[in-house]
Amino acid sequence: MTTWRTVRLKNLCLDSGQYGMNIPSEKYTESGVRLLRTTDISSGTLTPAEDGVFVSGCESDRFALEEGDLLLSRSGTPPGQSYLARREDRGLTFAGYLVRFRPANGVDPRFISYIARSAPFQHKILSESVASTIQNFNAERYANIEFRAPAHSEQVRISNFLDSETSRIDRLTSMRVHQSQLLTDRLVSHLSSVYQQLCEKNGTVRLRHLLVRIEQGWSPQCESRPADEGEWGVIKAGCVNSGSFDPAEHKALPVGTAPRPEYALREGDLLMSRASGSRDLIGSIGIVRGLERKLLLSDKIYRLTLDKMLGAPAFVSHMLRSHAVREHIKMGVSGGEGMANNLPTAVVKDCLLPKVNVTAQATIVKQLDQGVAAEKRSHHALQRSIRLLAERRQALITAAVTGQFDVSTASGRNVTDGV
Repeated sequence: MTTWRTVRLKNLCLDSGQYGMNIPSEKYTESGVRLLRTTDISSGTLTPAEDGVFVSGCESDRFALEEGDLLLSRSGTPPGQSYLARREDRGLTFAGYLVRFRPANGVDPRFISYIARSAPFQHKILSESVASTIQNFNAERYANIEFRAPAHSEQVRISNFLDSETSRIDRLTSMRVHQSQLLTDRLVSHLSSVYQQLCEKNGTVRLRHLLVRIEQGWSPQCESRPADEGEWGVIKAGCVNSGSFDPAEHKALPVGTAPRPEYALREGDLLMSRASGSRDLIGSIGIVRGLERKLLLSDKIYRLTLDKMLGAPAFVSHMLRSHAVREHIKMGVSGGEGMANNLPTAVVKDCLLPKVNVTAQATIVKQLDQGVAAEKRSHHALQRSIRLLAERRQALITAAVTGQFDVSTASGRNVTDGV
């Protein structure tokens, strides 16, 4: 029978937590030693090297990573993001908002990593985080988190089991994500086909000839929370990234800051993303539907007001998602990588659309809306499946590392079946 004992994280590590390097961003270099930051480990895997930052070298060997080192974020939303260093990560260094724990001899680093992702460990972090402008969790608090751990041989058995089963879940999740992208691609291809046929049959018109006005809003310093009932909110840059307007993507206007009524959103407004860190998201389109909050237009979003006698928002929205228009927008984006990416108004106005009268537009929209609705239903089903897989993964890790079942007798073939 396996014996489990109550330990603290520091009891299984060579030290009680090493903070990383405090390096100002102006000292980042284009090459050298990669510096891992909280944002680099937020998904549990490293961001690609091309998205990382570098420093000229380590101040001390104590900042160099070794295989099996566990990095935990001590700030962020939320803290407690973790990453287990691999063999190919040896020699990398890490920033000051990460803390490193190096497992002692006779401790399986993978087991410690799974412990860090378990529900009790994460709950302890969230319940004890020190809230200021951001949540914080220091090395001492991490070091003193208690949990139960078995002997090394059982740690290895649990880790091997979880490696196999989480890989299975990750593969299923990857398939669902790929299916979701294929659905989106198929819809855009259909819209593009309709766009091309309409252009060939009816000719084209530039968007500027359908516009009454194009405007961007106002982005005051907002609070990092949604607006409460009765409060005003300012929409975020990503409110139309999904291809439709998401009213939840906003921040509360600070108490005492007067709203600017000229930027209030209205039902039926046609919105377009003006600025983003990703060129693929710039030019994303959405129509305000079912507006239940008092929301304001931000300066990262364009509001396109159309002449109702010439263009219907729904028709223009569909056509702006076509391949031809998307390529025109990508080619017109100014700025380099990062939030400097910006879509000039002249590029928006020069978008070519099929020259179709508003009566015909209504008929076309009705047909296209059916395809969009079907795509959304399938997309929502896939997103629900992805959420269930994530919940299953979390529950499996927690059950295994807390000894709720014996992994040596668990049937791995049945663990993820039916998810």
